[in-house]
Amino acid sequence: MGNRFDFDLAIVGAGPAGSATALAAQRAGINRIALIDRPPMGGRLGLGESAAPPVGPLLQRLGLEGMLDRPDSPHRRYLGNLSSWGNSTLTCEDFLFRLSGHGWHLDRLAFDQSLRQAAAAAGVTPYFDHALQTLSRKAGGWNIVLATSAGNSAQALSARALVDASGRQAVVGRALGMTRQRLDGLVALAVICSPKDPAGLAGRSFIEAARWGWWYATLLPNNQAMVTLMSDDDLIRDQGFRTPEAFAQAWAETRHLKELVSAPPPQASVITVSAASQFSPQAVGAGWLAVGDALIGFDPLTSSGIAGALDDALAAADTLGCWFTQGPQAAIEAAKRYAQRANHSLVRYMDEHRTHYRAEQRWANAPFWQRRHRGIGAAA
Repeated sequence: MGNRFDFDLAIVGAGPAGSATALAAQRAGINRIALIDRPPMGGRLGLGESAAPPVGPLLQRLGLEGMLDRPDSPHRRYLGNLSSWGNSTLTCEDFLFRLSGHGWHLDRLAFDQSLRQAAAAAGVTPYFDHALQTLSRKAGGWNIVLATSAGNSAQALSARALVDASGRQAVVGRALGMTRQRLDGLVALAVICSPKDPAGLAGRSFIEAARWGWWYATLLPNNQAMVTLMSDDDLIRDQGFRTPEAFAQAWAETRHLKELVSAPPPQASVITVSAASQFSPQAVGAGWLAVGDALIGFDPLTSSGIAGALDDALAAADTLGCWFTQGPQAAIEAAKRYAQRANHSLVRYMDEHRTHYRAEQRWANAPFWQRRHRGIGAAA
């Protein structure tokens, strides 16, 4: 049956979830894999700059042990968090006391590129200048038409199975007629600026709750700081936080951030990125499944985006392995397990999200906090 298809598996999206799924599937014995993605946009700012300690063991399971700690690595060790949450005191939490090892502050573009290169080196066929144009079913699989980033040519291929690893855009899910379920309106307003003393943020991620949301800061490999204001899209619009004046005023009202990082100049570029919690209404279907942000997009407060993506990849490879090597009933049971896993992850996330946000009561009557104290996804 495989001879009727160009590939056994086509993966749309070559971020951490897609590249890791390709690696895990290849290690599971699925050898003809296409990995499809547009090249990263120049200057794109990745907000998932922190990789929590569980990322190390997950990379090891993918055959990438030590990738982040190589002598030439641009990544830095992430030792714990500085936070002002629930009260005005700035506290330090070290991973050492959890006995969980260290995490990493990533050069995110370099991290993604390393995973793509590892997948290509493992024998995965890269289509790194392509995007999904059309998708249709054929007997036992899929017909796929790709467009180049320039849009001046198209390429057709076929695959037995399909993975949606296209991030929050969920292009495969949309092509299959599904609508993402959005649970909140969280948006990140991000700037790059200078810390007053890089040592103050070295090895730490910083979080400070505020009336309109919360602030996040981390030190980048070039010793600049990435700072984001996390708030809801309607509150950002109503308060005018995209204007330099309102953004600077909100910054000035912080207690700890302003002592660690100098406010950006008025002409600084503020990048807007959706950080909404959202999920696919269906995790798996006949001949396809979703991983990473295409499956569940987490609040960045959880620091679980990259770890979740790698864990999804390993679970997806187990499911795909059953599809290709076992009978129809076993394949159905594998799909059910994958769906149940996704549902459990979503329920647990919503419960932990509510618990964490309820720990902050200083602005209980402010709209941002009222919404989260009710519970993510709750009706207004």
